[in-house]
Amino acid sequence: MKAEIYQSIKVLLQNDATVAAEQRQEILKACRQKSGRSNRRLGTVKQAAEILSCHPKTVYRYVRRGILHPLHYSLRKVRFDLEEVETFATNGLSKG
Repeated sequence: MKAEIYQSIKVLLQNDATVAAEQRQEILKACRQKSGRSNRRLGTVKQAAEILSCHPKTVYRYVRRGILHPLHYSLRKVRFDLEEVETFATNGLSKG
């Protein structure tokens, strides 16, 4: 998805009072994922665990709970979006 289209969708969602904030975030997240960002910072489970200050097994527990979303390149090659990990480390779970 081109940046101009993403920005247009973002502006439309912000100006539409019928769209809840949580829905807006989910839509924008889906748009970002569909854009196939090549500038995404990817890291290993070990790097994700270091950012979260936890054990790598805990990172996989977050995956099972649906909190983090791994990118599987093969059965053994799994990467995490470090921006998503840092956002989770900073903000935690949103209460809703």
